[in-house]
Amino acid sequence: IIDFAEISDAIDTPVKRYSSGMTARLAFSVAAHLDAEIMLVDEVLAVGDTAFKTKCLDAMRALARSGRSIVFVSHELDMLERLCDRAILIDQGRILADGPPGELVGLHRNTADAEEIPA
Repeated sequence: IIDFAEISDAIDTPVKRYSSGMTARLAFSVAAHLDAEIMLVDEVLAVGDTAFKTKCLDAMRALARSGRSIVFVSHELDMLERLCDRAILIDQGRILADGPPGELVGLHRNTADAEEIPA
């Protein structure tokens, strides 16, 4: 967990003193190493460097291949396209669209107002 999170230099530092990026690294690493059927990743990759994000995406792909379900919440559309095989576009608790990530990302990018997206 510590090696994956790349926080070995700070392991003796109290977690409350970690930066938001370090906390996100630790949280993702712990979740990725649990033996759970479903993994919920809610914007945890919004903080962090590109190399760590890539490492996390690779880990999520490996977990998905092993049979785990991953619910990935993100505003980073390119990540959604690279990782997901299904996407759900939600606005204020309402499902606006459900389908292949490429289609929904395209709808989202080409629509100025999310309310115009057909359900």
